Amino acid sequence: MAFGVAVLGTGRIGGRYIDVVKQTDGAELKVVAEPREEQVVDLKVEYTDVDFVADYHETLERDDVGVVIGTLPHWLHHQAAIDAVNSGKHVFLEKPMALTVAQCDEMLAAARANGKMIMTAHTQRYYPYNRKIKEIIDSKELGEFVMGRAFWHKPLNPELRPEWMLHQDRGGGMGYMDCTHLIDRLIWHLGPDIYSVNGITGNYCFPEIDADDTGMHFLRWESGRVATISRMAFRTGATDSGGDYYFTDGQVRVRQGLENGLWIARGNELEEIPIDSKEDSLHHEFTDFIQALDRGDSDTPIPMEHGRHVLEVLEATEESNRTGREVILN
Repeated sequence: MAFGVAVLGTGRIGGRYIDVVKQTDGAELKVVAEPREEQVVDLKVEYTDVDFVADYHETLERDDVGVVIGTLPHWLHHQAAIDAVNSGKHVFLEKPMALTVAQCDEMLAAARANGKMIMTAHTQRYYPYNRKIKEIIDSKELGEFVMGRAFWHKPLNPELRPEWMLHQDRGGGMGYMDCTHLIDRLIWHLGPDIYSVNGITGNYCFPEIDADDTGMHFLRWESGRVATISRMAFRTGATDSGGDYYFTDGQVRVRQGLENGLWIARGNELEEIPIDSKEDSLHHEFTDFIQALDRGDSDTPIPMEHGRHVLEVLEATEESNRTGREVILN
C-alpha cells in the first residue's frame, strides 16, 4: 500500500515535490499546505486530484497521510517536524534540519519517542558528480585521500530571495543555505569524524543585511584528512562551485558553474570522465526514503543524526569566527 504524502510549503523548491511524489512508486500525494493563495492558484487548476489547505496542521490530522515533506522556511523546520512526528507522521525535511543543534536534539527525541523517522534531504549527495567522487575515494584507485577543498561562489541577489532568508535568526544566512551543502558533501565523502574547525564568517559583501554572506573554513579529521570550505555571495560576479580532491596517486577536479565536468589526473594531464548528469536527484532521494520506510529500516538512507552533525560543524564555524580560535568537536 502506498504512503499518503503531504507537502508543506510550495516556495523555492516545494512546488517541485508535487511531481516528485507523483512519480514515486509507493507514494501518493494527498494534500499540499500553503497559506499564500497566490502560490497555489495555478497548482489547483493543474492538480485537481490534490487537496490544498492553508494551515499545515490540517494535514497532520488526516489519517490518509503517513509522510510529510517539509519545505518550509528554515526557522519553521523545528516546530513543524515535531508536530508531524507527534501526530504519527514520518518526515522528509529539506535542509537545514533546523537552526541549532539544540533544536535538532528536540526533533530527534520526538521522532524516537513516537517511533517515526526524520530525514534531512541533503540532495547533493545524489548528484551524479558527487556519487562518482565517493566511488573514487572508496575504491582507493588514486591511493589515499590527503586533502581537498569545496567551494561555492555566486551573486547573492537579495532582491530575488524571500525576506526571511535575509535574517540570521530566521534564515541563518548563506551558511545555512550553501555551507550546509558543502559540509554535507565533505562528511559523506571523507567521513563523519571531523576533529576540529577553524575560520571566519561574516557579511563582508552586504554589511547592511543581517545575515552572513561569506565564509572560509579549515576542517581537520581524526583520520588526518584535511579540507577547506570557501563560500561567498558577492554583489556581482560569476557563479562557480565545485571541489578539488588530492590523493597520494592523483587528483579529482569537479566543477559546476563556469565549467561543468569531472576530471581525474593520474599524471600531468586531466582526463574528463563522462557523467550522465540528467538524473533527477530529488526523485532518487525521495524514492530511497519511501523504500526505506516500506522495508522497515532502522534508519533513513541519509542517517537521521546526519542533519544534526552538519549543524554541529556549521555552529563550530560560527564559534571559531567569534573566538578567533580552532573549535574542537566532541
